[in-house]
Amino acid sequence: MKKVLIPLVFTLSGCAMSPQQYDLTTTSAYPPIQSTKNIPEIKLKNIDYQPPIGISPNTISSTGCLPCHADGSTPGFLFAEKISDIVKAEINNALKEVELSSQKSSCTLNAIIHSAKFNVMTGNTNVDITYTLSNKEQDIFKKRIDGFHDHSLFSLQKVNRMLAFASRDSVTQLVTNNDFLNIVNSQCK
Repeated sequence: MKKVLIPLVFTLSGCAMSPQQYDLTTTSAYPPIQSTKNIPEIKLKNIDYQPPIGISPNTISSTGCLPCHADGSTPGFLFAEKISDIVKAEINNALKEVELSSQKSSCTLNAIIHSAKFNVMTGNTNVDITYTLSNKEQDIFKKRIDGFHDHSLFSLQKVNRMLAFASRDSVTQLVTNNDFLNIVNSQCK
């Protein structure tokens, strides 16, 4: 019994898994960003992932399980790519939908990812990000947004695009924020 139980526990907990490949390309399979206004093309500069202690730069946190820590320090899925690169690609894909490529901006967008989580009981994903909009090395807007995807119980979520919906929700909240829109349209042209 021990010969079966121990490998099964390691496999189910993710300890014995090889890193998952993440699909960094864009696709039209996701609902469009719901924004009523376009913004000038903003350069996405630095994306930094600052995970809880015990989480590697390539791992998301697991929540919702009995042995999971409430602070998000339980390792979940391990990816071949860094979480910062994954979220940067998802943010960039989402921003392209609302940016006008004909209008270049003098502003840059930086972000700090505080957590990327997967709830093992519900399949929900969260990406907690602080966005900083800068113009000529001066911060002009800062907002922390918790992107959330409420995953339906019986639908399948592709592991290779696990953070897409939560990242897109985060960008939607950013580009529909009136303060952000006013600053971008007044100070970033």
